[in-house]
Amino acid sequence: MKTDTKKLDKCQVELNVTLDAEEMKAIVKEVEKAFVREAKLPGFRPGKVPLELIRKEFAQGLKQETERAMFQKNIGEAIKAEQLEEIAIADVKDMKFDAEGGSFTAVVEVKPTFKVPTYKGLKIAAANITVGDDAVNEQVARLRTAYAKFEDAKDGETVQDGDFVQIDYKGTVDGKAIIELAPEAKIVDSGTGFWTQVEEGRFLPEILDAVKGMKAGEKKEGIKAKFDKDAAPEPLKGKKAVYELTLKSFRRRVLPTDAEFVEKAKAESLEKLVATVRESLEKQMAQQEEARRENEAVEALLKKADFDVPQSQVRRAMDGILHQLAERAQYSGLPADYFEKNREQILKDAEENGTKQVRLWYLIDAIAKAENIEAKDEERGKKVLDFILANAK
Repeated sequence: MKTDTKKLDKCQVELNVTLDAEEMKAIVKEVEKAFVREAKLPGFRPGKVPLELIRKEFAQGLKQETERAMFQKNIGEAIKAEQLEEIAIADVKDMKFDAEGGSFTAVVEVKPTFKVPTYKGLKIAAANITVGDDAVNEQVARLRTAYAKFEDAKDGETVQDGDFVQIDYKGTVDGKAIIELAPEAKIVDSGTGFWTQVEEGRFLPEILDAVKGMKAGEKKEGIKAKFDKDAAPEPLKGKKAVYELTLKSFRRRVLPTDAEFVEKAKAESLEKLVATVRESLEKQMAQQEEARRENEAVEALLKKADFDVPQSQVRRAMDGILHQLAERAQYSGLPADYFEKNREQILKDAEENGTKQVRLWYLIDAIAKAENIEAKDEERGKKVLDFILANAK
């Protein structure tokens, strides 16, 4: 067997393999022997079909199997002979064989060669982690709100933020019922005895604003609302609606007293609860700061290193990125046609980010080897980034 190579773009090498007559004869003989053993033709017992008849009846099958065997039996040895660090076989072409020998060409993806950029002494500033009293008090207030209970409102009381309200409402657009324009938008068309909480994101913001300050039994008309030009159903995009609203009843949100709050939170005291909240926020900020510095280190590395990476690995990285995007889209309420409308940009971004991911993997691996950092694949990146940050300015 003879081999030679030609370097191509994108971490690909063209590997040419040539077999002499004896090597090719052995492969053909082995393939024909297998056909004789397995072939079935009327009038002949298994294994007794004459070779000449097999060559005639199974000519195309013999050719295809011989080409496959020629490739399978020699590709590994050829890659080893040329000392290629194979990632994948991208293509096989120009398969030829006859009595004088055989040959084929394989396009082999190989590991990239690159110069590892300077990774010690990177300028990555560390921020001071300080949790202010306002942030602590705000978090404690949110936690207290989570333990709130709801009681039927008393006569004369008015709706406030956080209350649960029961309303009747009906909207029109250009004098027509909303459901006539968009049958799928029944929830924003009208409702009877509809319960919602007066809290951002729970329902139409204009309705929630309008119900504040109302008493049970009161009615409002002429409430103006505007549908989002991107997220709303097509017939309603950018349209203005007018609503009438009746507050049937509501339940007041009652925050727990300090003693009740401490008990429900299973804390020893309010002071210790506040201290725990502060500690949790400090830990959260420390994690965010660590993530920020890691991201800065990654960007600094990638900025210094621009080299080709195997496209099969980029495609796998893209698949992961697109899968995550699809999952996020499922829960974020994006329109059904979002991906089709933005297909070109989405694929472009996925390819760019996939290339960065693969390039970073090779950089991490090279630095780990240079610094004798031993760890499992899922831990190696973290350990390398810790090393870089420990040696940063």
